[in-house]
Amino acid sequence: MNSIRSIFRISLMSCLIFMVPSLAVAVDVTQEKLSLEEVQQRLDILSDELDDLASGNLASGSQGFRTNVFGYGELHYTNFTDGSNFDRFDKHRFVLGVYSRIADWIQLNAELDYEHAGQQIEFELGYLDFLFSPKFNFRAGVVLVPVGFINEYHEPNLYWTVERPVLQNRVIPTSWQGSGAGFWGTPIPGFNYRFYILNAVQSIRPTNCTNGSGVGNGGNCGRFQGSSGIRSGRLQANNAIGEDFAFTGRLEYSNSRIPGLQLGFSWYTAETTHDIIDEGGRTTLLEGDVKYRRKWFEMNATVVNIDIGDAQELNEFAFAEGTNSGVIPEQIFGYNIQVGVHLLQLLKMRTQHDVVPYIFWEDIDLHKDVPDGFAKNEVRNMDIITAGIAYLPVPQVSLKLDFTNTNFGNGTHENKLGMAVSYLY
Repeated sequence: MNSIRSIFRISLMSCLIFMVPSLAVAVDVTQEKLSLEEVQQRLDILSDELDDLASGNLASGSQGFRTNVFGYGELHYTNFTDGSNFDRFDKHRFVLGVYSRIADWIQLNAELDYEHAGQQIEFELGYLDFLFSPKFNFRAGVVLVPVGFINEYHEPNLYWTVERPVLQNRVIPTSWQGSGAGFWGTPIPGFNYRFYILNAVQSIRPTNCTNGSGVGNGGNCGRFQGSSGIRSGRLQANNAIGEDFAFTGRLEYSNSRIPGLQLGFSWYTAETTHDIIDEGGRTTLLEGDVKYRRKWFEMNATVVNIDIGDAQELNEFAFAEGTNSGVIPEQIFGYNIQVGVHLLQLLKMRTQHDVVPYIFWEDIDLHKDVPDGFAKNEVRNMDIITAGIAYLPVPQVSLKLDFTNTNFGNGTHENKLGMAVSYLY
């Protein structure tokens, strides 16, 4: 009897193994073109269940649900070639992630971020996905705000620069998360959406503001800053006020007639004063992006505009309270464009190694427009050119070298050389 069971298990495993490539194609055709990450995730689950079946560990009636650990990290070295700062090392981040298939239609994703050699700990994300169909699914918890193509997928081996682009740091405050819920899916092939309602960023803070105690008591120390836009208005879940809520979303489109092309559009809108003053401080971010790869050529570009309502009143309150950190602008605007060449593919070398020399241009104005009576700071206007090279021996590992020249609107400049070791595990 045991030999019959063994023969049955081996036969079943063989059939399933030969079916895996077909399943990958079937996911694309019958389930409305899931993303590569979703296809890989489902194949990993199937692989785990095959391992259990082969070892006899899959008990009768067991669904074989698994929890997997993953993560990423990076080490940076920065040399300020103009002597404007001390050269430095930074173990910028080490992230522990957990994926758990709680049920065949419920999944958990969570990440804990240890930054700057563990001196700062952030709860990056933690949410449940309820999978109903490829067209419509529900997500709830602490999620990444779906603005741009880096914030949701910000692992360092997925972009070529040593640091995240300045646009995706000071204009789009990557990584940017919020607490709430929403929907996502692929209603037609090539079209993806995410719609969420989340806690809003905070534009002003009162005198003697307090942070949360760490047990969910909330806080009110968020604020917009002249040097970093809305970045300091995003707060960890235990520090975020829940008076105002944001509506945010992203649409992505790709067409099989133009392989390698993806178009994206994102938005975020919310009142941001959380009843600290009567005015709402409505803040609206609109973003558009394009990614394109054809053989050895690859490029991407992003444009972002942020309008901040009631900026006059926000500044008057902040300066009167002594809680200002620079002038809050009425408008922030920026764009960037990056072009790279997959050199070994261009040279027709058959290898999994990837060498990518690239050039990157960013134009950012954090004080595009300021309210009457407040001075525009020209240092907030930046023209940035980065040239570098990234070497990926495997897709999960990247060694980076780049040189960045930043020219500020007041006539000053900064030059720096950067190096990084980054990995995804």
